[in-house]
Amino acid sequence: MPTWNVNFNTRVDTNHPEVVSCVAKAHALASVICDIPIPPHVKDDIDALNILRAVRGTTGIEGAELTEDEVREIMEATPKKQVLPKNRQRAEKEARNAQSLMRFVVQRLSNKIDAPLTENLVCEIHEITTKDINYTNNEPGKYRAYAVSAGDYVPPKTGEEVRRLMKGFIYWFNNDLPKSWDPIIRAIVAHFYIVSIHPFGEGNGRTSRGVESFLLYQAGINARGFYSLANFYYRNRDEYIRLLDYARFETNGDLTPFVFFALKGLVEELEEVHRQVLSEVKLISFRDYTAEVLTIHDMLATKAGDRMFHFLTALRRDTISIKDLRSGKHELSFLYRNLSSKTLSRDLDFLKKRELIIIEGDELRANLDIMTRYTPPLELEPPFSEHRVKSQKRIRK
Repeated sequence: MPTWNVNFNTRVDTNHPEVVSCVAKAHALASVICDIPIPPHVKDDIDALNILRAVRGTTGIEGAELTEDEVREIMEATPKKQVLPKNRQRAEKEARNAQSLMRFVVQRLSNKIDAPLTENLVCEIHEITTKDINYTNNEPGKYRAYAVSAGDYVPPKTGEEVRRLMKGFIYWFNNDLPKSWDPIIRAIVAHFYIVSIHPFGEGNGRTSRGVESFLLYQAGINARGFYSLANFYYRNRDEYIRLLDYARFETNGDLTPFVFFALKGLVEELEEVHRQVLSEVKLISFRDYTAEVLTIHDMLATKAGDRMFHFLTALRRDTISIKDLRSGKHELSFLYRNLSSKTLSRDLDFLKKRELIIIEGDELRANLDIMTRYTPPLELEPPFSEHRVKSQKRIRK
């Protein structure tokens, strides 16, 4: 693969219908996600999941294969606690550095949301990414002064070229055509140029994706928690590398194919976050609906009503065995300790009749889908309205 003569005579067809559509979808999804109210603890859970997926993605692209459980354990451990075996300490440190970078991005932009992209910032991101990892000939936060390779791609060879190109890129990015582009497109293009210039000895891919995440966060696209395109690139690694080379060598300066690929990935990531948020909202709504149904039947303040409410709240999305529930093997069996089998049957019959649970054979689950129906169960409509009026009167008194 020849060296690409890195230049800034590139273009993006920002009016291409598919590009316009993806950009609009990304902004719309980010806006909708941001406007959905959720409790702080739910937001924290979603944050953690998104960070986990981004950490696993950005390290996985570079060959550090970590399971989600391993990344979760690393994220939750104290900085000095060794989680992985000694022969996998580099992978663990890469994951910790990826997590530290995300915290850095949030803190930096919390202090100054309009912080510009500078060479110093790119170097800071690289320093955090490669800190305390014994890479050969790599100095965290410092440009390389020697030739490197990136798979089949040969980046600019000398330190002088690297410094010239990075200075030229930053000026072009902040003052030339990219200044007029949508911030999402700018983030993707920044990623493309930094990984193509390959200014550091190691960690160039992670640094370029870190810069991309910084710019997406700055643009308000990271609407619920911190996530990045790293997870999408990881799942489509071969296509990711192919399109990087395609943009360098086969499009005559047209970055649109790579930009469109990344945009589709961003929409996928946002759709996944949207599903996560709606899934949590559905659980919250179901809990409130359960309380209303029990109130309608004057049971919420009773032992039976409280027992059923706690049962459904703890059940969440799980499907459980009725046999295990009866035998005491399931963790929710404690609600029926010292109570008869008839009591359990009576509770389940009540919940099933009100369509709060679904029973299929030996298995039962909460009927969360009832929250997406347009009308409540027909048998509940009259008493529901009547009891709601009475409840509201009691509250006002």
